Amino acid sequence: MSYQRQFDRRVRVAVVGLGSHSYRNVLPSLTYLPVELVAVCDVDAELARTTARQYGDVPAYGDAGEMYQNEDLDAVLLCVSPQLHPPLARQAFAVGLSVWMEKPAGVSSAAVSELLAARGDRVCVVGYKKAFQPATRKAVELLAQPGFEPLHSILAVYPMSIPKAGDPANDPSAPRPSKWLADGCHPLALLLELGGDVESLAVHRSSAGGGALVLNYASGAVGTFHLADGVPAFQPSERYTCIGSGASITIDNTSTVVYQRGIPFRYATGTTFAPEGTDSGAIVWQAQNTMNTLENKAEFLQGLVGSLQHFCDSVLAGTPSTIGTLETAVRIGQIYEAALESRGDVVPLPPPLRSSS
Repeated sequence: MSYQRQFDRRVRVAVVGLGSHSYRNVLPSLTYLPVELVAVCDVDAELARTTARQYGDVPAYGDAGEMYQNEDLDAVLLCVSPQLHPPLARQAFAVGLSVWMEKPAGVSSAAVSELLAARGDRVCVVGYKKAFQPATRKAVELLAQPGFEPLHSILAVYPMSIPKAGDPANDPSAPRPSKWLADGCHPLALLLELGGDVESLAVHRSSAGGGALVLNYASGAVGTFHLADGVPAFQPSERYTCIGSGASITIDNTSTVVYQRGIPFRYATGTTFAPEGTDSGAIVWQAQNTMNTLENKAEFLQGLVGSLQHFCDSVLAGTPSTIGTLETAVRIGQIYEAALESRGDVVPLPPPLRSSS
């Protein structure tokens, strides 16, 4: 791990969108990345100027096009509404810039699909932070361990519901996107990262809220996304469990990973849950919030820095991104839309797109 001031090579970036999320999360994360902040932009000119003063009094703009004409940039970080992500990304691609954008990438899979041709050979990463968080990367590593494969099933628990098609909350023109669009993309990105592509799905809704989204993976595995709407606010409520052949992996609230290998088991004669040796039982990795170290900071624990680091590494290397791609964003949009339509029936998804950046 290096800090911004220690990198020999840096990506020259501008940040477009300086609202609360950008100010609290994206801008502070630049401290840990190989970047040089060249300029900032927001439609609120005074907000842009105030923020610019805090970051070395870099040039502040109210229009992204004007900024692109005046500044020497490699890339832009977009942190605006999902309605604005596609047009702003196309504008950046048109002048040869790589793009990192916050989630969701757009309000529909069609809107995101239109970006694929515009991207060209530029790098584009969407900030699905849960796909990048250390717990997810560890789980992906464990999934490939001998003795685990093949993946049989996944159980995910996350506090949300899925409205039906036609619900006013799904109106793409709404100033704030529905929770299913704005937040549902995070667990969906994680579930795709763990299980691979999804071929079809079905949603079963509870009359009181919540329910289940059943994902049929191309591998033959089945995922059950339990929509835990109604859980107490701000209480531990997020869990993902992957079941393999004689082993399981569980991610609890982003901060704990458990690899359960099982123990020698004899139903009639076994007497201990903790047999001798270390070749059986569970291995546990857990964040320890006892020191003010980087691994305990939300930016790292929740994957935001990981997302931005992957983007910067791809830009500097001149290689396509492999996580959080536009192709993934299109797939997440297709799952989002199919889930709205399903009323217990299985809805097939279009063939997946081949990732190229």
